[in-house]
Amino acid sequence: MADVKFITTEVSTLSMLTIEQSCIYCQTTACHCPLTQYILNCSFYKLNLPFIANCAEMIIWKIVDFSLRNLKTLNSSNLLSLRMERLLLKSNLITYIHDNTFDSIGDILIELDLEMNQLLNISKWLNSKLIYLKKLNLAFNHLETFDNIDNIQLTNLQELNLSHNHINIFPNKIYQWTSLIKLDLSFNKLSSIPRFALMDMNNLTWLSLASNRNLTCK
Repeated sequence: MADVKFITTEVSTLSMLTIEQSCIYCQTTACHCPLTQYILNCSFYKLNLPFIANCAEMIIWKIVDFSLRNLKTLNSSNLLSLRMERLLLKSNLITYIHDNTFDSIGDILIELDLEMNQLLNISKWLNSKLIYLKKLNLAFNHLETFDNIDNIQLTNLQELNLSHNHINIFPNKIYQWTSLIKLDLSFNKLSSIPRFALMDMNNLTWLSLASNRNLTCK
């Protein structure tokens, strides 16, 4: 327990008993909660979770896993008032995410994994309220564009995975995310890249454009 670090101020009144009770409750509702790791694993289950809103009151989870749950749309109620640093939503059927879905966890979320869903575009759910987001995984979706990101300030974003989509135009506003270290655009439908597309991205050390069309630099 001593090595667990919180992004926000640690709640000193959180007792071991409170955590144990929360984990026991979550286990009875078909989730798995390893006490010492702050991991709430609710993946694979197809039924709706009968959580009460404060199932894990006062806990900031290290990881909450909602993968493989056949989710088709996503809104804030799906998060069950849980707060977490890493949110895994892999291998669902998500086609639409409501605008304010992640607003309540924007002050602590550092990783968002939406790999292997069915997203067609990026809407207002991706916004500047995700102030601590470091890693965003959108691989294996159906994105045709990655635009409409003007004025979205993700000042801590370091890794962006857009591989295995259908993007045919290089997202030319991506240069505003100057903290990016890793950018993956492999296995898309890009045919050209603007000459100054990566201007000012001085922190970028890893870039993949593999398996696109015959790329040119204009």
